[in-house]
Amino acid sequence: MSRAFDVVVVGAGVVGAAIAYECAARGARVALLDRGEPGCQASGAAAGMLAPCSEADEAGAFLDLAQRSLGLWPDLARRVQADGGGDPELVLDGLLRVALDAEAAEDVQNRLRWQQRAGIAEGRWVDAAEARALEPALSPDLAGAAWYPGEGHVHSPHAVAALVQAARHRGAEVRSGAAVAGPSTGNDGVRLAGGEEIAAEHVVLAAGSWLGALGAAFGAAIPVHPVHGQLVALRGLPRLPRRVLFAGRHGYVVAKRDGTLLAGATEARRDFDTTPSDEATAALRARAERLLPAAREATQVRAWAGLRPATPDRLPLLGALARASRGSTTVHVAGGHYRNGVLLAPATAQGMAGMVLDGAAPPGWEAFDPGRFG
Repeated sequence: MSRAFDVVVVGAGVVGAAIAYECAARGARVALLDRGEPGCQASGAAAGMLAPCSEADEAGAFLDLAQRSLGLWPDLARRVQADGGGDPELVLDGLLRVALDAEAAEDVQNRLRWQQRAGIAEGRWVDAAEARALEPALSPDLAGAAWYPGEGHVHSPHAVAALVQAARHRGAEVRSGAAVAGPSTGNDGVRLAGGEEIAAEHVVLAAGSWLGALGAAFGAAIPVHPVHGQLVALRGLPRLPRRVLFAGRHGYVVAKRDGTLLAGATEARRDFDTTPSDEATAALRARAERLLPAAREATQVRAWAGLRPATPDRLPLLGALARASRGSTTVHVAGGHYRNGVLLAPATAQGMAGMVLDGAAPPGWEAFDPGRFG
């Protein structure tokens, strides 16, 4: 058996990489393992939006976690860069939740009303003229928008790369092509597909859409299934939007610093197939052009898809797997973040580091108990 670690994190997407970094930054001996390459699955097919008020449909534990996590992103980005991890490209220039017609305007205003009743002061309604003053690239064909000045985005692949490098800087061992097959022979670590065993006091399963099979190998039912989500990337627009533009079922667009506009995203149940479809590509392009007329002049440079790990109630799974805690190793799960892994990574990482290293779960995490499905 190879040398022992305090924590082995299985899965090097944005959530797993952030957990590995936070644990290593606190002085733990950490191994970060991935069956492929870091960020090659859902995190590599994410627009990186940080939008709690657009992702939460009601007040409660999820919104609380999302808002806390948004608030943690600036400090995490600063620390990661200080640890030599590169720039996650954090941009907090605001988000417009755009209403393209009267029906959508009513939905957006109803959303603002429950948020205000819940004590959320960030959002306010702006009419079409003010929306276009905030974002001149917007289509003139809109009814108004909700303006959230504190929201934004990161460049998801860059964020994963920065977290992985910063974790290495803090002493973590990062291994690609290391598929975990299950617990080690003595239940004191993990066993790789090739037979190698790695001892660890704690194991954190953060393997995204592969959590179901991985959980079964550790003797626990983890109800996570993949949701196929597709994006397209466009270049050559005469004017890029400064804000995130989100239009509910009409999709979203996010401009990155390199001049690329990302337009997304579709959702479909296609098991583990990540092949992009021509139909979805055309629909995403049409949505982008409706939000941004200038997108008609853009060149499509890429269409690709990833697998969003979803649970039955669309809430993440955060905590120890009681049935999988055998031998000297405690097994935890940090997954099922669906389409919010990038947003929730800082709070998930901080909370999991506290749970693993201190034995204390953050307040409110009862809603994310992995055992809630029985």
